[in-house]
Amino acid sequence: MNRVLAVLGGGSAYAPGLVQALLHHADHHKINELRLHDIEPTKLEIVVKLAEKMSIAAGRPFSVIAAERLDDALRGATVVLNSTRPGGLAARHLDETLPLEFGLPGQETVGPGGFFFALRSVPYSLHVAERLQQLSPDAVLLNYTNPTNIVSQALAARPELRVLGLCDQSDEDLETLAHALGTSPITSFECVGLNHATWYSALTTREGKGVEIEGRIPAPGGLDEEHRLRFSLSFDLWTQARSGWPNSYLPYYTHPAAFIDLARRRGSRAKLIEASLPSYYQHFAEEAAKPEPRLLRHRGTSGFGDLAVRTLGAVFAREPRRLVLNVPNRGSVRTAHPDTVVEVPIELGAHGLRRIAVSDPPTFLVPLLERLERYQLASAEVAGQASSPAAWAEALSLNPLVPDASTANALIERARRAYPAGALEGVR
Repeated sequence: MNRVLAVLGGGSAYAPGLVQALLHHADHHKINELRLHDIEPTKLEIVVKLAEKMSIAAGRPFSVIAAERLDDALRGATVVLNSTRPGGLAARHLDETLPLEFGLPGQETVGPGGFFFALRSVPYSLHVAERLQQLSPDAVLLNYTNPTNIVSQALAARPELRVLGLCDQSDEDLETLAHALGTSPITSFECVGLNHATWYSALTTREGKGVEIEGRIPAPGGLDEEHRLRFSLSFDLWTQARSGWPNSYLPYYTHPAAFIDLARRRGSRAKLIEASLPSYYQHFAEEAAKPEPRLLRHRGTSGFGDLAVRTLGAVFAREPRRLVLNVPNRGSVRTAHPDTVVEVPIELGAHGLRRIAVSDPPTFLVPLLERLERYQLASAEVAGQASSPAAWAEALSLNPLVPDASTANALIERARRAYPAGALEGVR
C-alpha cells in the first residue's frame, strides 16, 4: 500500500526536524513517499536535498520529492500536514508589534495578533482543503497552522473533511514542569479547554506516580526570558486551583502587562527568528553535502515532529492510541458547545476517533474560556468568508484582551494601513 505524506511548508526550518522524527519512527507509520511543498524554491531545494540524504543514510524507508505546485503535493496524498505561515515573518512582525501601539500584548496566536494571523491562515487553509477534496478526497488533513484553534474551527465547518488540529504545547509545558520538579516525564494527563487556553490535570509520571506540587517552583534552567516569565506566572495561576497545571499561554490573558513590557524591551520574535534563519539553512546545506548528514539543529523543539509522527502513526493504527488534539467537542467538554473545537484527549486509530469525556476546567477559568469560545467561533466565521472590516472588528471585540468595540475598530483600521494590500484577506 502506497502511503504518501505531503508537507505544506516543507521548506521551513522546522521541516528537517520533522524528517528526523519520521525516520526515527519509520516502523510506526510506514510512509513510503514524502512530498515537501513550499513557495520558497531555494529553501525547498536545500531541505529536500538534506531530507533525501537523511533518508538514504537511514536505509531509505521513504523517497523524498519536491512538489513546487500545491496540486502536485496534494494529488494522491494519504495524509497532508499543513504547517504554512501565510504572510511570512514580515506579517508576523506586524502581528507582534501592532497591538503594542494600543497597549495590548503582541503575540502571533493570542490577542489581536492571532486574529490578524487568522485572517491570513484561515482562507489559505480552506483553499488547501478545497483542492484536497478535488484531488484526494479520502486524505486526512493534519492542521499545524496557527492559530490552531481558529483554523481548525473553520475547517471543522466542512463536515466532508477529515481534519485533526495539532499543537505540541501540552508536551512542552509538561516537560518543563517535570524538569522543574525533578520528576521523570509526565506521560499521562487530562487536558481541557481551547488551544493555548487549557488546563492539565491528573498528572502522572512514567512510573504511574501522581505529580504533587507543594510550594513555589523555580523555573528550570535553559529557558529564555519569555518562557521563564510564563512558567512563573503559570505557578501564580496554579495557586487558584491548587491542582493540575495551566497551559503556559494562559498568563497572556491574566497578566498582559508583563508581556507588553517584555515585548517592548526585547523587540519582536519575528525579527529574532529572521536573523537566525541563514545559519539554519547553512547548516542544512552543509549536511546535505555529506554522505551521512548529522542534523544538529533546526527550528522548534523535537515536540513538533514527535507529535506529528505520533498522530500519523495513530491514523494507521489497528488499536486506538491516545493523543491530545483539537477536534469538535461533541460532548467531551461539558461547558462548551458541541461544535466548538476543543483541545482534549481522544483515542485515534484507523477506524476513526473516539472522544473521551474530561473533567470540568477550574471554576475561575470558566468565564475566560466562555469568552474565548465566542471569540473563536466568530473569528473562524469572519475569516472563512468575504467579510467586511466592520465584521472583523465585531469578532475581534470578543477577544478577552481587547477592552471594547472602539479599540477593536481602531485596531482593524490600523491593520488595514499597516499590512500590504490584500494581506488580511488571504487566498479565497
